[in-house]
Amino acid sequence: MTALAHLAPATRQIAIQDDNERLAFLAEDRWIDYPRANYILETLDSMINCPPRTRMPGLLIHGESNIGKSMIIQKFLRKYPPNDFEQGSTHLKLDVLAIEMPAVPQERRLYGQILLTLNAPYRPSDRLASVELTALNLLGQISPKVIIVDEIHNLLAGTAREQRAALNLLKFLSNRLHCAIVVLGTQDAVLAMQTDAQITSRFPGIELARWRANETLRGFLAGFERQLPLRKPSRLAESRAIIEAIMSFSGGVTGRITGLLTKAAKIAITRKQEAISVDIIKSIAAEVNG
Repeated sequence: MTALAHLAPATRQIAIQDDNERLAFLAEDRWIDYPRANYILETLDSMINCPPRTRMPGLLIHGESNIGKSMIIQKFLRKYPPNDFEQGSTHLKLDVLAIEMPAVPQERRLYGQILLTLNAPYRPSDRLASVELTALNLLGQISPKVIIVDEIHNLLAGTAREQRAALNLLKFLSNRLHCAIVVLGTQDAVLAMQTDAQITSRFPGIELARWRANETLRGFLAGFERQLPLRKPSRLAESRAIIEAIMSFSGGVTGRITGLLTKAAKIAITRKQEAISVDIIKSIAAEVNG
């Protein structure tokens, strides 16, 4: 086991398994701590613990696709899972309600997303007044502390009137339920939230930017390596050549970095090399670009 000192304790138990077990482990999602993500999680924790007040907090998390927004939210949701069904009810008790902004950002469709998430009856043909009444009654019973709305940039697919109505609905829900509202989206989300000065002030933004070749990236790579069940150290954070190759391939996008390293680890296992080399990374890049 001393030979596996470069791995996290839980990963060492996987590293001693056969190749099939290790490859299956690589297919799973894994969480790696890094400062920006931890800051967002701490902010979300403060929001869920915010006592009811006249103006509840809001937050806009934005960044380009595949930058890691969904991973952070999934980490947060795992910390606050749905509670048991209440006696005599078919609906969950939720501290956090996570939905998506519909592709067509209409009030009726947004209420519909809430009903579908709560396992409540909903037909797209239902009238707005009907779905609104049902959704508000259920939300009043469930009393979520935080509502998360992903794909908020979909607002831009609607008319100016639909955009204002959807944003006003989020503000209304926050006021009515005394809950915090968190919205996520691409960089276009910033434009979508700037259509109303009051909305902009209620949703301060946190950006998830691309990685740069600095100490923060090295810390992330070191943490990622500790969760790869390879029997030899790759020293990802120490190799300038590997870091340059990673950045050249990924452009600093989190999802591309993790996808690259996961594929490189699979190759290292199947080729019996047991460590990620710059040659493996370059071969993946050449295959993708070729």
